[in-house]
Amino acid sequence: MNINRKISKYNFNKGSVSRIKYIVIHYVGALGGAEDNCRYYGGGNRNASAHYFVGFNGEVWQCVEDANIAWHCGASSYKHAECRNANSIGIEMCVRKKNTKSMGATDKDWYFEDATVEAAAELTRYLMNKYGVPASHVIRHYDVTGKICPNPYVYNTSAHTWDEFKRKISGQAETPQGGNEKTIWNFLTGKGLNAYAVAGIMGNLYAESGLMPNNLQNAYNNKLGKTDAEYTAAVDNGSYGNFVKDSAGYGLAQWTYWSRKQALFNHAKQAGVSIADLNMQLGFLWEELQGYTAVMDALKKAGSVRAASDAVLTGYEKPADQSETAKKKRAEYGEGYYKKYAAGNGTKYYRVRKSWTDAASQLGAFTSLENAKSACKAGYTVYDDNGKAVYTAAGQQASAGVPFSVQVDILDLNIRTGAGTNYAKTGETTGKGVFTIVEVKAGQGASVGWGRLKSGAGWISLDYATRLA
Repeated sequence: MNINRKISKYNFNKGSVSRIKYIVIHYVGALGGAEDNCRYYGGGNRNASAHYFVGFNGEVWQCVEDANIAWHCGASSYKHAECRNANSIGIEMCVRKKNTKSMGATDKDWYFEDATVEAAAELTRYLMNKYGVPASHVIRHYDVTGKICPNPYVYNTSAHTWDEFKRKISGQAETPQGGNEKTIWNFLTGKGLNAYAVAGIMGNLYAESGLMPNNLQNAYNNKLGKTDAEYTAAVDNGSYGNFVKDSAGYGLAQWTYWSRKQALFNHAKQAGVSIADLNMQLGFLWEELQGYTAVMDALKKAGSVRAASDAVLTGYEKPADQSETAKKKRAEYGEGYYKKYAAGNGTKYYRVRKSWTDAASQLGAFTSLENAKSACKAGYTVYDDNGKAVYTAAGQQASAGVPFSVQVDILDLNIRTGAGTNYAKTGETTGKGVFTIVEVKAGQGASVGWGRLKSGAGWISLDYATRLA
C-alpha cells in the first residue's frame, strides 16, 4: 500500500521491531486531516505521538518509524495486562463530527468516513502480516487504558463499528462467517434460487445483521440499555411492548418500519416461537420477498453475485447508503459465501425437479450426480447448485413438457442437423438469447439431451442451455 512519510525528530523513544506485539487503534479527537496531524506531531515536543495517521480519503501518513516507540497509549493506570507503548504500534484515524459546536470526547456523533475505515483496515492487515501480530492483539486505546478512544468504536453508534473493523482485519469481511450461514444457504437454495442469488441475499443479510436473527441495531443497544439477548427476551415475555413502533432495526434483515415489524411479530406469534427464531425469520423473509416482484425477477435471472446483491440492496433492503462503495462491499460478502458453498469449498447438491423454479416438485437433493440420475424419472431434470440442467434421462424426454424455453449464454453454440455430435453442423450458431424447444432427444455428446429449435434451424445441445420453464 502507499504510505506517505513525514518522520518526526520528536516524541518517541528508540526501539527495535522485535518489540512489536500489539497494534492499537485510535481516533484523533479533532477535525484535522492525516498530513496536518503528521506535521503537527513532527513540529516539536508534543508529549504524544502515533506511528500512523489515516486520512478522510484513505491516505496514510507515517510520523514515527515502526521500530521506535511512539507515545500513544501511556497512562498512570491500565486496563490491559500487557499492552503498552513499548510493545505496540499506534494508528490514528481521522474523524468527522456532525455537531461541531461541541467537541466533547463523550459526544456520540463522531464518525469515520468509509475510505478511512478501509485504509485503516488495510494498513492494519499489512502491519499484522509484516510483524506477525494476530487479530486478537489488534485492540482499541479504550481496551488499554479505558479512555473513550476511538470514540466511534467505543460507542458503536455510527455506520462503522468495532466488530466490523475486527472482521475486516481478521479476513472475515472477505469470507464472512456466521453460525447460521449453512441453515440460511440451504433454506434459500431449497426455494429454487441459484447460487448467485442466494449468495447475493446472504451478503446483504450479513451486512445488516451478521446473520444473527436476534441482532438489535447497534444504536438502540445504547439507547435502550439492552443487549440483543435482553431486548429479545423482553419482547418475547411482553415486558417490552414497543417492539413494533420503536424504529429499531431488528433481525436478519434489520426490519425497521412499523408495519414490517408488526408483520414479523405476528408471524412469530402464529408460529409460537421467539421473535429471534431463525427458521421463522427465514420463512417471513421469503414470504415478504414475494411481494417484491422486480427483486424476485432479478434473483431468478441472476448471472452473478453482484447482480443479485445490487437487486436486494436497492430493491429490498434500501439502506440509506446505496453508494458504489456499499454495493461493492455487500457483493464482496456475498462472493465469500459463493466461494464457500458453490465454488468447490462446500457441499454441492444435485436437485431433481420438473423445472428449476418449481421447488415444490423436488424429488430429492443428492451430493452424488449418479444418485441424482438414478432418482430422475419421467418429466424430471437434474439441476446443479446454479440451476443449470445437467441431466435428463434418455427415453424420458418425450414426457419432459415440451415446448419450453431455454436461455443460452454463450455466443457459439452450434446448431446441428440432428440430435447428436454425430450429425453435421448447419454452419449456424444460436448466439446468446432465449429459444423455444419443441422436441427433446437423447444423443451423442450431450448428457442432458438435444433440443429441436422451434424455428426449424436444427438441434442444440441442452448441456449449454438453462431451462426457464
